[in-house]
Amino acid sequence: MLTWGDEYRIGNEEMDGEHIILFALLNQLDINIGANQAASCVADLLRALLSYISFHFAHEEALMAAYDYPELAQHHLAHEALIAETTRLSKRATSVDAAVVAVEMRAFVHDWLLRHIREEDLRYAVHIHKAA
Repeated sequence: MLTWGDEYRIGNEEMDGEHIILFALLNQLDINIGANQAASCVADLLRALLSYISFHFAHEEALMAAYDYPELAQHHLAHEALIAETTRLSKRATSVDAAVVAVEMRAFVHDWLLRHIREEDLRYAVHIHKAA
């Protein structure tokens, strides 16, 4: 389970709020895996996760563009890579054991998200703070 803490706060209330929602979606996946419910709900959770990730990334990139963030193109590529891998895993869930895919998805997104927030998102937040 992911626990939100100051180490993930980037200092932008909207983005921090959206990151908290991403944590909640991943925690729901954890809960379902722990209750052996992953197979029955993984498709719905993966759709919700993909939908929210797409929304969040578009919102985040619009914010970066508004402040002329110089690393926006690179950041966008990182977002695209996560969406591509999440989409691949989501499609795979229809052809193999969904519970196995849920565990893979949790590990991948969990590791990616924590690193991304603490490193890449923090860089754009510092840029925006200086520009504001």
